[in-house]
Amino acid sequence: MHKYDEFAHAQLAPHLSAGEGIELTGFLYTKSLKGVVLSGGLSLIGDGYYFAALTPRRMFIIATEMGVASLKMENKGISEILYTDIKSIKPSGFLNQKMIAIELKDGKTLIFRLNTLATHYASGQKQFIETLVQFVGAGSPRPN
Repeated sequence: MHKYDEFAHAQLAPHLSAGEGIELTGFLYTKSLKGVVLSGGLSLIGDGYYFAALTPRRMFIIATEMGVASLKMENKGISEILYTDIKSIKPSGFLNQKMIAIELKDGKTLIFRLNTLATHYASGQKQFIETLVQFVGAGSPRPN
């Protein structure tokens, strides 16, 4: 387990229900590649980065930020999305640059990006989207 995985597990431990465990971690961001290119890389610094974790019944998102030299292990807030609140998930992207649009039943759409090669930030990076789609597609939480 990477130091970032350990950080996510430690931050989320108090939020897990009895018997609920983290199945997979991921590293998501909301920065657009176009914006990064246009800003000469300066837009990489700051907010828009998230540690994410999947349990069999919900997705947790821990807001963090990128420093000048590296990703910070800082919890700027935790959000959760119950799979029963998700209307649809639309994965897209090419090669290692992926995107997921999560449409919620309340009408909001959340868009996250991930790089499947960024496994140094989260051990589940390569399987994150596929696992999320499977959990949501299961329709109801499965027991641990």
